[in-house]
Amino acid sequence: MKQDFLIFLDFTKKLWKNRYMLKMMTERELKATYVGSLFGFAWAVINPIGLVAIYGTVFGHFFKSKPDPAYGTESYLLFLMCGMVPWQFFAQTINGSIGSVAKNATLVKKAVGFPSEILPVVTVLSHVISHLIGVTILFFLTIAFDGGVSPWALVIFVYIFFMVIFSVGIGWILSSLSVYLRDLNQVIGLALMAWFFFTPIFYPAARLSPGALRILRWNPVFHVVDGYRLTMLAGKPPDLAGLAYLGAAAVVTFAAGGILFRRLKPGFAEVL
Repeated sequence: MKQDFLIFLDFTKKLWKNRYMLKMMTERELKATYVGSLFGFAWAVINPIGLVAIYGTVFGHFFKSKPDPAYGTESYLLFLMCGMVPWQFFAQTINGSIGSVAKNATLVKKAVGFPSEILPVVTVLSHVISHLIGVTILFFLTIAFDGGVSPWALVIFVYIFFMVIFSVGIGWILSSLSVYLRDLNQVIGLALMAWFFFTPIFYPAARLSPGALRILRWNPVFHVVDGYRLTMLAGKPPDLAGLAYLGAAAVVTFAAGGILFRRLKPGFAEVL
């Protein structure tokens, strides 16, 4: 345990030491994603709105889904968007992190001393920008549909912080394992699809049985979605127990991911 703690401590020191490189590579990742495309950064707006329009039409119009009254809104669009915006951030960071080490194989193999641990972090940070754009749109839509937002909505940034920490930890785990397990990308695609449906994004959690709800509460993303809806739509304080669980899950995953990445890192150059 002590050795793992020292490994993680050294790992985080290296992240801080390479913060300038982290900043530069994040900017490069953003440019590679958006600059040069027809709509550029507008895709950060088009993607979430497009998905909400599709799911909103299918579940809101055809299946007549309604938001949970506990969230204080009659707009299924807002209810859905409060689920889709954080989920899109989480799913994009996970999908991007899996191959972040493998796709930079040249740097990892030939650049002596290159801090490969920053690669998954770069992926997560680049998607934070897109997510903040989505959150801004959500703020304006809530004002337009519900007439305003509560000061409690600012708690969303606490959820974003924990989600970033959680995503970086998972990114370290998956990116390091995928160097040795090339089929992992396909497995994670299926896992994310299941994770999506086991998160109450397009359906109210109140419809679930108490037993099913207890199981779903083990899902950290459940508490992110619930937190967005409680603070943004209902104007209520967050569920402190859920927020505490999310924070604990984020910190544990971050630490475990860092330790695993550090232990597997010495073999990257040889395998790649």
